[in-house]
Amino acid sequence: MRPLGEAWHRRARGLFVTQPIMPIESLIPAVRTELPGPKSRELMARGALDMQSGYRALVVDDAKSRGVFLVDADGNVLLDLFANFALGALGYNHESLLRVARSEAFVRAAVNPTSTPFVTTPSWFDVLDGLARFAPAGMGKIYCVDAGGEGVEAALKVAFIAHGERRRVSAGLPKNPLELEPAEQARIMDNAGSDAVVVSFTGSFHGRGLGPLSATHSKLMHKADLPAFPWPTCEFPVSRWPLERYADENAAAEARSLAQLERVLDGHVGKVAAILVEPIQSEGGDRHASGAFFRAVQQLAAAAGAALVLDEVQTGVGITGSYWAHEQLELPRPPELMTFGKKMQMGGFFVTDALAVTQFGRMYQTRNGDRGRGMLGLATLETIEKEGLLAHVRDTGAYFLAQLEGLAARHPHMTEPRGRGFLLAFDLPSVQARDEFLKRAMRRGVFASYTGVRSVRLRPHLITSQAEVDLAIAVFDAALAELG
Repeated sequence: MRPLGEAWHRRARGLFVTQPIMPIESLIPAVRTELPGPKSRELMARGALDMQSGYRALVVDDAKSRGVFLVDADGNVLLDLFANFALGALGYNHESLLRVARSEAFVRAAVNPTSTPFVTTPSWFDVLDGLARFAPAGMGKIYCVDAGGEGVEAALKVAFIAHGERRRVSAGLPKNPLELEPAEQARIMDNAGSDAVVVSFTGSFHGRGLGPLSATHSKLMHKADLPAFPWPTCEFPVSRWPLERYADENAAAEARSLAQLERVLDGHVGKVAAILVEPIQSEGGDRHASGAFFRAVQQLAAAAGAALVLDEVQTGVGITGSYWAHEQLELPRPPELMTFGKKMQMGGFFVTDALAVTQFGRMYQTRNGDRGRGMLGLATLETIEKEGLLAHVRDTGAYFLAQLEGLAARHPHMTEPRGRGFLLAFDLPSVQARDEFLKRAMRRGVFASYTGVRSVRLRPHLITSQAEVDLAIAVFDAALAELG
């Protein structure tokens, strides 16, 4: 690994002066123990009550970690390109988030939970006023829950409700289900309700609830032994990279996918409530398609009377260089629904006024909006705006991708570097090679993660600098050379 330059050290010493948590000199990647280290293993041993305890890779010292540097319980310092599966946006202990968390309003929200849609406090209206500024164009309503997958589940319910109401009205039946004949109400209560479907794509991941899992098609482990709705699936047209080299091949793949989607819609006339798709398939392996493809999907959805639901749980909140990834797709009109999660610190969806559900009791959860999480989500969006992080992500992300392309030219076993902004990935020949690469990079102080079958997933915090990209590239270069 090449040594860090003096310019990098000068920048590092001055970058976080407002957060004097620990000496900046220690925030240079340094792995002094095996991973996980002895203190981490001792702590992990206490976690047996947690059914998920076997997943743990590190124990983070969240008092000492800051910026893009993760410090673990053993004092190891890692450049964090993992960001907790893209949860992180502003790095560790960002002052704007600490300021919110120390505020009186946040403390009151934390100790005084409310059933937000029914009984709330003035602080929730402050959150809503702020979030309205960052809503996608043409989407005038929001629905908040606790996590992204839960937001997808709720968005699908909205699509089904809108679809069911339209079908009843067209059949001369009451729009309001409470006005149906008693026999029909009894049939619904006996689980013999809608035969509507959601169309999704191979390689997708939409969450762990039973509804989203029926539209998830990325890993067998997600779905085995679980019941699923018999919803149709179309092939996702995975773009090959570099895009210029594979332009004809990519266009042909998209044409095949769209033709298949047309056949599916024709085979389910009147029954398609929604087409659910990620702007970039993330858990499935960072799989891309063109804006033209998504524009055609939107057109087909409209012709079929289906809602277009864009799942932006992982692609939203600035990681692609725009607040929402679909803003780069040049859609002629807003999608009907767009889900969010992860960096927003809560889950939910934005929806157009036409599909907003207003009937009392139709859409309701006890906590449709955690006020404290909403404050942090809004502060994240406002900080992205104030610090100009969208332009930073676009510029530094393009630089990062160019450096990855340079690595691929030097190491033929690394293929298909790809991405938008800081949503980046590349492939290695096998699962084993990918996992060994990640271990070697981690031992050298860079924490990245996996996705898909054999892809390395990079999710830098939005504040990651070009100097830190250079550091990562140097580590990757060395790890790839060792793999041979």
